[in-house]
Amino acid sequence: MMRRIEYGEDYINLPPSLDAEVRGMANAPTAIDLTRSSEECLSNPIESASLQEIARQKLATNPNGQAVIVVSDNTRPVPYFGSQGLLYPILRVLQHAGYTEKSIIILIGAGSHRNMDPAEIEAMIGLSEMGLSDIQVINHEYDNEEMLVNIGTTKKGSLAQINRHYHEATLKIVTGLVESHFMAGASGGRKGICPGIVGKDTLTLFHGAEFLSSFKAADLIIEGNPLHEEALEIAEMAGCDFLINVTIDDQKKTTGVFAGALKEAHQAAVQKIKSYVTVPIQQLFDIVIIPAGFVGINHYQTAKAAIEASRAVRPGGKIIIVACNTDRDPIGGQGYKEALALLKQHGPKGFMQIINKPGWQIVQEQWQVQMWCKVFEVLNNDQNLYYCALEIPLSAYAGLPGISGMSLLDQAEQKLPTVEAMEVMLERTLTHAVNNSGIDSPSILLLKDGPYGIPVLH
Repeated sequence: MMRRIEYGEDYINLPPSLDAEVRGMANAPTAIDLTRSSEECLSNPIESASLQEIARQKLATNPNGQAVIVVSDNTRPVPYFGSQGLLYPILRVLQHAGYTEKSIIILIGAGSHRNMDPAEIEAMIGLSEMGLSDIQVINHEYDNEEMLVNIGTTKKGSLAQINRHYHEATLKIVTGLVESHFMAGASGGRKGICPGIVGKDTLTLFHGAEFLSSFKAADLIIEGNPLHEEALEIAEMAGCDFLINVTIDDQKKTTGVFAGALKEAHQAAVQKIKSYVTVPIQQLFDIVIIPAGFVGINHYQTAKAAIEASRAVRPGGKIIIVACNTDRDPIGGQGYKEALALLKQHGPKGFMQIINKPGWQIVQEQWQVQMWCKVFEVLNNDQNLYYCALEIPLSAYAGLPGISGMSLLDQAEQKLPTVEAMEVMLERTLTHAVNNSGIDSPSILLLKDGPYGIPVLH
């Protein structure tokens, strides 16, 4: 049995006495050479001319035009960095086609997430390492009206606001990672544009209570998923000249590169992940342990792990999340905190009643709290959630659901080296969960791949 669990860029050892089933992604494809595969896909894309041909045509039409490349932020493990990363072959093609560094913008499609600072940007992209420091990198700001332009209205009534730099670009390129997504079915593709580079008003329906209440707003469901349909419509309104998406395995190694037309290249990537990201289970478990994974940089992002754990836990069972909250705000944005406080005060049913009332004004990031509601519908009580992290102070739990693993440590244990403190915390939490399960020998499951593996009950 696997005796350790992912913790940030490290691992923590599991308690020696732990008797648990371990499940993860099965039959993941062999990792590929990212550089070689990227070059091949840029030259021989899906349902599209090559990137070089498109770039030359765009420059011929407008010699002074700019190319904008949309990238994900650092909450996604996209292999962007440096001369061995995904961006370098793209930038080389653009330069060979005639684009200069000054005529290329890298746009961070962060949706409603906070801006990345220069150090974070360099650590993620590595333009200095590539020798391309003159390329401008811009954070998309979804609530900055000066950065947005209205391009129309969707069939369902969303005001489509798009980043102005992207809208005005002669050449529009979108990159990203395709993995299962607990709202939109799968990430990547159209999500690079919506919600990646849209405005606040565009999210009113897209991240609103009605869309997220659909049973089709779930992992690996594309057809009929209202978020997918809305995102695709907005992305097609905005335009995308070329898409480059990657897929990865449980070790964050690249398993595929998919380039070409927005819709078709994304569909190919989705079919790829469907072949290996599911985690078959034969029963629901009394206690489920799950790491928050790479994405779990704060409490907001950790909801993804909670949703996947809720697929494998019995009603009224317990979930233990192990998180390394490395973000400078380990909880999340102010809107998220306000929405969490409403959940804490009114409970899942009361929270849903509030956000479904006519005239309710959507609060930033309330959508993630709505996903927490789905978790607590399974657990029956927020005290059946254990949140193991060192970065969130105990005082913050007055506004957070669940039991802090930190509360189970004494002061001396809280001051132990990080990995050691987390190992003690996990052991204490497991003991507490078992002793309060009401069962002599509760069944325990470790979902080793965190939010990236999708439990499916057979």
